[in-house]
Amino acid sequence: MAVAIIAEIPGGSAEFDGEIQRRLNVAASPPRGVMARFAGPTEGGWKIFSVWESEEDWEAFRRDRLEPALREMGIRPRFEVWRLTSTLIPALVRSG
Repeated sequence: MAVAIIAEIPGGSAEFDGEIQRRLNVAASPPRGVMARFAGPTEGGWKIFSVWESEEDWEAFRRDRLEPALREMGIRPRFEVWRLTSTLIPALVRSG
C-alpha cells in the first residue's frame, strides 16, 4: 500500500533542503519506491511531502540513508505517515 510522508522541519529552509538532497545523492541515486516529492517553506520552517510505493520502502530509506544524514546535520524532523488508498501522479516534472 502506498504511503505519503509528511516531514516538518522547524527552522528548515531551501538551503537545508538542497544540502540534504546533496548528501543523500537523490538525483543520481533515487531511493527505491519513491514516487513523488514536494518541498517548500512553511511558517517557521520547511515541509516535505513525499509519496512512496510502500511503507517498507520508506522505512528502509529512512533507516539506511535519511536518519544518518539528519544526525550529521543535527536535524530532528517530525514525520507523519499517511496510508493512501489511491494515487495518481501524471508523468510530469516541474520545479518552482
